Amino acid sequence: MSKKTLLFVCLFIGIIGVGGINAQGYTPPSMVFGISLDGNLATNDAHGSALDNTTVSSSTYGMVWGRGASLYAKFGLGVRKNHRITVAATYNKMVHDDSGEMPFFNFSPVEPYTNYDVISGAFGYEYSFNPRCKNKQYIGFAVTTNYIVINNKGLSNAPASIENSFRIGLQVTSGYEWTLDKAQTYGIFIGVRYNLTNILGTKNADGSLNDGSGTPGPGFWRRIGFLSLNLGFNLYSGVKPYRAK
Repeated sequence: MSKKTLLFVCLFIGIIGVGGINAQGYTPPSMVFGISLDGNLATNDAHGSALDNTTVSSSTYGMVWGRGASLYAKFGLGVRKNHRITVAATYNKMVHDDSGEMPFFNFSPVEPYTNYDVISGAFGYEYSFNPRCKNKQYIGFAVTTNYIVINNKGLSNAPASIENSFRIGLQVTSGYEWTLDKAQTYGIFIGVRYNLTNILGTKNADGSLNDGSGTPGPGFWRRIGFLSLNLGFNLYSGVKPYRAK
């Protein structure tokens, strides 16, 4: 074998080897675990002036901005893992006064102000686009359980006592994920979430949220919604390398 032929054979083998390396990929994650920091904007009848929420017949709940955090897990189904079952827990603090506070970061509200704690759980479905790639996108929906606590200390003429309230709602989510390591085992994401918290369980009575369409109250279903911007960190489990054929 001549030197030129040997060089050509070695070059050909090298090209095949490089092609094999480039063809190496990774399986989609079987499970995703993560945490996010959430910035919230109250929507629907939750959004309004702090002075709006001084009587049971007020039209809004006087919320605007809030902040929170979420923990979640996602379980991939099938071979491609495009379909996921999701569970999540979220805590949100909604504090608002009418002084023009900085969004999400009102730690020292000025009277009068509204102050709500919202603890939510979610169980739902998510569709992940190209889950085995470094960059992934998703959309999803979930049923939510929401425990709403009202702290009226900042409102001198608000009802003396309002009971803590449990409601069932629905949420939709969407986001974009980036893996940061070569093995695709961890990454970051940015997403948006809308949770309409009180579809089921509304109630009208003295000392309640008065969010139903009956009396006492404003006479219509007061929708309590939150639009959230989510920034988080993901851990991907079950990712394995493979070579494409």
